[in-house]
Amino acid sequence: MTILAIITDGTHCLSLHHSHPAAWSQLMSFIDARWSERMGSTAPPADDEAKAQMFFRHNDDDLYAIVDADVSELQEALGSASDPVIG
Repeated sequence: MTILAIITDGTHCLSLHHSHPAAWSQLMSFIDARWSERMGSTAPPADDEAKAQMFFRHNDDDLYAIVDADVSELQEALGSASDPVIG
């Protein structure tokens, strides 16, 4: 499992992905959706890595991280737990 963490303008976003490329794709979508609001008329670089660096360099408190995580123990625990809600 891969975790994407984004902090911009004091807002934290976390998402889980099956792979690093999927998390990176989500990050690029996040940046593309907010580029003009944040960067004005500055054109984004063609290179995605440069685009991410420029976007997050805009504010020193903002950052992103893509982290691989072993959640197998959590998956096992959730798989063995029964649903406590009775309908």
